[in-house]
Amino acid sequence: MKYISLFLVFLSTALFSATDRGTIVVDGETVEVLVERVYSPQATYPRSALRRGVEGFVVVEFAVSPEGEVIDPYVVETDSPGSFERTAMRTIRRWAYEPPVYNGVAVTVDDVKARFTFRLSTD
Repeated sequence: MKYISLFLVFLSTALFSATDRGTIVVDGETVEVLVERVYSPQATYPRSALRRGVEGFVVVEFAVSPEGEVIDPYVVETDSPGSFERTAMRTIRRWAYEPPVYNGVAVTVDDVKARFTFRLSTD
């Protein structure tokens, strides 16, 4: 039963949009901007971590292209090396954003971060 409730948590959160923060450089000055996620399926729990009962998190940093695509993702932090990075990277590459625009110009937004948390349900 705990695996079914875990799946339902992942599924339900994939249906909502979210806003993330990133930066652009304008006239030599770094400006924080918001980017709106329009598609963000959640990562699936890796079977090997599930079998071992491992929980953890992964933080991925990336840029959002002027078309709203995730570009150049890389892992910046994890508390369980080797357990969740691959699924987080596979998932983040599928995300899509509203194309970012600043002052009417399409821009690439850098330094966007997403945190994936993997917790086993106790239900």
